Amino acid sequence: MLAFNGTAEYTENDSDKFENGKRYAFLMFSTDENLSEVIEDVANFLGDLGWNQIDIRRTKIVPNDAEIEDGVVKEAFEYARDNRFAVIRYPEAVDEIVNL
Repeated sequence: MLAFNGTAEYTENDSDKFENGKRYAFLMFSTDENLSEVIEDVANFLGDLGWNQIDIRRTKIVPNDAEIEDGVVKEAFEYARDNRFAVIRYPEAVDEIVNL
């Protein structure tokens, strides 16, 4: 399982947790372990959820969930195993500008 984190800009106006135009951190899991092969699918997945201007910071292969202690992260790992992708979006906006 591929785990990666980064930030993305929220582009919708329908959330109580996220503000349009602000950047938020995320953690994502993918059953496809080669990010370069699935980056377009990742962008589409996040785009469908209202996220754009994605900046991926780090990637790591996680062979199983045995060492994951956080319940939310473990749940996301298990969800991705059955559904290809899972994402955790953190509710605190980050102060950064991304130039793509």
